[in-house]
Amino acid sequence: MEYITNEVVDISFNGDNELIITYDNNLTETLVKGKETYDKMYKEWLKEQPPFISDIYKQTMNNIILSSIHHNNKCIADLNGFFVADNKEEVLKFIKYMRSRDLTQEKLKWNKSFVDFYKKEGNAGNAGDTTQPTQPAPAT
Repeated sequence: MEYITNEVVDISFNGDNELIITYDNNLTETLVKGKETYDKMYKEWLKEQPPFISDIYKQTMNNIILSSIHHNNKCIADLNGFFVADNKEEVLKFIKYMRSRDLTQEKLKWNKSFVDFYKKEGNAGNAGDTTQPTQPAPAT
């Protein structure tokens, strides 16, 4: 979570409790698995941009949030189980995804104005509709 301008090139594990991130500048960062690291992940990655509809790691993100805010021990255990050597490739993808995650364009796809959402051609009474309602044909 350090060296923001550098790219993550590898992740390794030191025993069961440490995750070592190697950056393209050959510097490393060691994260100790546990609540303190998950709190840092929440503050760095999720506090300002919570999980979004299309996020691919929503469950892991939710576990980070719940472990940080609610001190949920099951979520902490799930995260400890996620950040393991046997799951190295997925952990590397997750770290890279979270470091580069920018929802600006994605939000534009989902956020429609209220007027545009309800505006349908020929439907009077909808928000933003400027057409006049049609009168029913007189009965003959």
